[in-house]
Amino acid sequence: MRLFGVQHMVIFRVDANSMIGKGHMKRCVAIAKAIKLLGGRVLFVTREDSDISVLENDFMEYKTVPSMKLGSEKAIECLKEIIVENGAKVCVVDSYDVSDTAFRSLKEVSKVVLIEDYLYDVYDVDCVVNYNLYVEKLDYMSKYKNDTTLLLGMDYAPFGYDTSLSLRKPPINGEIESIMVYTGELDPHELAPGIVDSLLDCMDDSVRLRVVTSKPATTRDVLFKMSNTSSQIIVEPDITNYQKLLKNCDIAVTIADSVCYDILSSNIPACVFQSDYSQNMLLKSLTERNLMVYGGDYVNKSNKFYGDLVEGVKSLIDMDKRKEICKNILGLDLGRGAANLAKAILNYEKN
Repeated sequence: MRLFGVQHMVIFRVDANSMIGKGHMKRCVAIAKAIKLLGGRVLFVTREDSDISVLENDFMEYKTVPSMKLGSEKAIECLKEIIVENGAKVCVVDSYDVSDTAFRSLKEVSKVVLIEDYLYDVYDVDCVVNYNLYVEKLDYMSKYKNDTTLLLGMDYAPFGYDTSLSLRKPPINGEIESIMVYTGELDPHELAPGIVDSLLDCMDDSVRLRVVTSKPATTRDVLFKMSNTSSQIIVEPDITNYQKLLKNCDIAVTIADSVCYDILSSNIPACVFQSDYSQNMLLKSLTERNLMVYGGDYVNKSNKFYGDLVEGVKSLIDMDKRKEICKNILGLDLGRGAANLAKAILNYEKN
């Protein structure tokens, strides 16, 4: 239903390449879908070296710009020109490559909304969005003492948008038959083959391992070779819709990154592990709140990693444990974040 009579334009500035995972673009697309349903228009601006498959799969209008740092003066001037040309009143920025100077310049032509995962600095923007589970551990309220709007917490998590709360997959009654394995877009530590071998050793021969991989991943060829020798291994290349894949899985094994929110919004029990220091806060939040089970810390305990992961997966064999986790996930009340953000962004258009 269109709630806003005039089709206003919102610019999204986000990249996805060999250094930046597609999670940033995916969450922006979820918000963009909600904006379009409310009557707004969207335009994505992304670098020439970005993977635009996420945009094209969801029929998003986009414009590519030269591959330069977003915070550079030339890049900001280019973005400002696009904003003015399209009459956009709001620019949503989802990038770590930012600076206060760049934001102050952008504010000359539009409202600026920043989506971030950590409180690295205090920026001169109109709105900051951080939906992560651990956001209460970050000191936003005391550090942002100006008139910046803060949209914090799971009410603004743009995941589960395509999954009705009433249609979430219920806990599986019976044996585990299918497991999604996700080690990240790049898998820099090449963990996927070892995880697959470890799970094959501890699971029944009937269990299928649906292993996610992408073109930049160095383990991609190895995984395909492994799948040729075992019918239990199914390689899932270049996934853009994790919720669709998760509908065919009973549990998931995942690193602590944005895919965790896709898993939560699909109400799937999961075993979560850490492969980078930046994942520590999310890992702790998920496991401390019993939303996922602990699956190891490759950063600090690499010698115990595969053993801890196997123990975590084994704990999910218990049907009561899976039911308990699913009950906790439902308590998050996911599914409205994208719409909440879309309304807040379009309200800037009206001012």
